[in-house]
Amino acid sequence: MQSKSWMVTALFNSVAIQASTYLARPMISYKLLELHSSSFTVGAFGALYALFPLILAIPLGRWINQLGEGRFIAIGTSAIVLSTWLLGISQSRIAMVFLVASLGTAQLLCMAGAQALFANRTPRGSYENYFGYYTFSAALGQLVGPLIGASVSGSGGILPKSTSHAFFASALIASLGIIPLLIKMPMRPTFDLSAKSSRESASLIRLLSNPGMLTAMFASLAVSSTVDVLVVFLPVFGKEKGFTSGAIGIILALRAASSMLSRVNLGKLTKVVGYYKLLIGSIIASSFACILAIFSTSPVMLGAIILFAGFSLGMGQPMTMAWVSRISRDDERSFAISIRLAGNRLGQFLLPALAGLISGIFGAGAVFVALALLMSSTTPAILKKAK
Repeated sequence: MQSKSWMVTALFNSVAIQASTYLARPMISYKLLELHSSSFTVGAFGALYALFPLILAIPLGRWINQLGEGRFIAIGTSAIVLSTWLLGISQSRIAMVFLVASLGTAQLLCMAGAQALFANRTPRGSYENYFGYYTFSAALGQLVGPLIGASVSGSGGILPKSTSHAFFASALIASLGIIPLLIKMPMRPTFDLSAKSSRESASLIRLLSNPGMLTAMFASLAVSSTVDVLVVFLPVFGKEKGFTSGAIGIILALRAASSMLSRVNLGKLTKVVGYYKLLIGSIIASSFACILAIFSTSPVMLGAIILFAGFSLGMGQPMTMAWVSRISRDDERSFAISIRLAGNRLGQFLLPALAGLISGIFGAGAVFVALALLMSSTTPAILKKAK
């Protein structure tokens, strides 16, 4: 397909759904704090966000092969609209259990569909460029979302004045992402595979035996989990330090802005520095930033550190997407993308719950130490692969 209208549509949708979910995620934490929940409960809800996506991620690649990438983006976007709207009127933790699980699942459908679309339609030598564009759009949404959230929710001090207004804004933003899908997004699968051939091509054991696949997945898990935990626990950390919710929203937006900066020229950076050197350097820099964050004494200091962390963290996701796509065959690439997302969701399921436990015992600052240790543990395997 020569026309790039699919890419423009997917990028617009990516901005909308990322803005919507990254507006909603901190507000979920704040709403739980409003309901006098503990930091462990906040972590448990962060884990819940990833639980059902973790279960669905593996079969999702087969379904995408059979039904088409665009259909899953459309279904997921619609579900985000409904979930965030209902979160705005919810007043109990029990209702929030179902709505948070629904929101996490909906986001996965969008991301799996979009990443499979880019993996399947990108020229093989341009993965870093195209995935750089895709993750740039995601970071743009992650920049806009917290800023809108801080604006519409109002700052009543440490806690926002109205999380409901923020959730309604989240639903409205996601609804904007549906419109272009109905006009320009191809709904048929990129590769015309029968259900039988899709099942035969998607062998989990064979896929994981590809050289470098497990290493790429581990690196992806570490980076994505770190970003996820930062989004969930910066409100908790800010509350401990006495930083306002508005300041935390701006800091989250700064992280996204610096990720955009690192992604927009990722293809050129990779050629100049080298793939493995750049990936390892970004992980080490992110680990260092997490340690520094513990010593923040003001929102300005924390913002500067998170700005640095965002730049280095921004490289990990598109680079591991490119890695997984490049070592996969055409008929298994959607499945490979979904397996990578399953690994991410495994980390995003386990890490928030563990972070909640650590925070409850040692304080939110200790969570940053755990994140630094997780990320730095990926470097030996990447170094081994680079040799």
